[in-house]
Amino acid sequence: MKPKLKLFYFFLASIFVGIINGLFGGGGGMLCVPLLKILLNLNDKQAHATTVLVMAIVSIPTLIVYITTQSFSLVNAIFLSLGVFVGGIIGSKILNKISNEALNIVFIVLMLFAGIKMVF
Repeated sequence: MKPKLKLFYFFLASIFVGIINGLFGGGGGMLCVPLLKILLNLNDKQAHATTVLVMAIVSIPTLIVYITTQSFSLVNAIFLSLGVFVGGIIGSKILNKISNEALNIVFIVLMLFAGIKMVF
């Protein structure tokens, strides 16, 4: 595929990821990881690490909208943020120590679990 066409598809896919993240307040990362691997040929760890940064940036406009519409609980947000912060540090340390194969297995299992949970 031509590089310009590939970037165009990546841009369209990125818009879709942003829409999903905005609609559901998250979940765009589950789409972003495969997109980065397929369209930009990033390895597994690069795709996961890049997705974390992308989701943080993408979440800023979503947060602004939620703040202006008062659609969230500040107490819950602070409590969850502390847990996510600690978990993020632990997860990034684990990412550096596990193989790409193990990372893929964990990612697939989590996606399957999330999908099954959504159905039931």
